[in-house]
Amino acid sequence: MMFILTPSTVVNARALRRCTATGVMRRAGTLVFPRKLMLSPTFWRLMLDSSLVRHALILAPIPIAMLLMPEFAEIGLAVAPVLLLAALIVEGNVLPVTARPGEDDHVDRGLDMLSQRGRAILTRIAAGRGMMKGRLVLVVEQSDMARLRPLTFVSVQDAETRAVLDLTPEERAMLREGLFDRGFDEGALLRINLVQKKPLRSVALEASSISAHARLAGMARRTLSARG
Repeated sequence: MMFILTPSTVVNARALRRCTATGVMRRAGTLVFPRKLMLSPTFWRLMLDSSLVRHALILAPIPIAMLLMPEFAEIGLAVAPVLLLAALIVEGNVLPVTARPGEDDHVDRGLDMLSQRGRAILTRIAAGRGMMKGRLVLVVEQSDMARLRPLTFVSVQDAETRAVLDLTPEERAMLREGLFDRGFDEGALLRINLVQKKPLRSVALEASSISAHARLAGMARRTLSARG
């Protein structure tokens, strides 16, 4: 599940100022919610990333049962800490992921694919915007919940100002369609990140390195977009 962070896709855009290529995006991501809020699946996945919410869901049946069957109130109070302890044990011992023998080659290959795809997308974005100088950084960070659907925070930032770019719908589509596929999906990156204990990845591109061919393609896209 990809959550593209831009001022146009979040409720409180000011929180994006805390997102930097050298910082931890997910710390800001816990405070940044999609514009559709509870109507968005991303919102509920964000909620599950909070240990407080997960533990509240585990304990929620107890007060409900106590209201319906007051005679079992003492049992409910006794069971609650046991459930919490069990949840902590599961998260601490079952959820962590360890490397498999011979997995290093897959890790290197996966990171190379992420870098290549990231640079290709940044090239299209920079060329489409007519950038002649400057540096763009694609920042990709994932939730560390191993057994849930992967949650991936993605942003494109200006390396000089650290500002998060307000991507157009076309540019956001480039990220959704070009960053992951069946050969290398969010789950594959999540395993790499969990094995290396490094949830944040970044890919940089100097605008001056963009080829003339890519610039012509970007100019053509701008022309078509203006006509449309």
